[in-house]
Amino acid sequence: GGRSYMPAGERTTETWNSVVDCPPQVFLFDLEFGCSSAHTLPELSDGQSFHLALAREDCVYFIGGHSLMSDSRPPRLFRLRVELLQGAPLLSCETLDTGISISSAIINRTGPTHRYIILGGYQSNSQKRMECNTVILDDKGIH
Repeated sequence: GGRSYMPAGERTTETWNSVVDCPPQVFLFDLEFGCSSAHTLPELSDGQSFHLALAREDCVYFIGGHSLMSDSRPPRLFRLRVELLQGAPLLSCETLDTGISISSAIINRTGPTHRYIILGGYQSNSQKRMECNTVILDDKGIH
């Protein structure tokens, strides 16, 4: 996910400084060998900027985010599993039912269990989340 400026060939005088959602790709970086790869997954169908991400065991979780196309913060939670096999990595993505409608927040683990604190963020363009929540992440979702 992410956001970038509109491609130069598509800009006009009125849209010269406009941004668009980036394609929903997952990038893997191999720091040992200095290479990277981009992956497109069918579960990730639209751009997702300003989302939260955290790693737990062999998975990365993507929570919330903002979509320019729909101008919304849908309650999303994706679990991305990466298996590093010989030759090529195997990626699988699952949509979990218990997402959170949030963007631009901070998340931090609070101890040895799977308990996290989410601080701040936005619920809508005009509504900041001026609160701190404790959440637990398990195999079924976030609570």
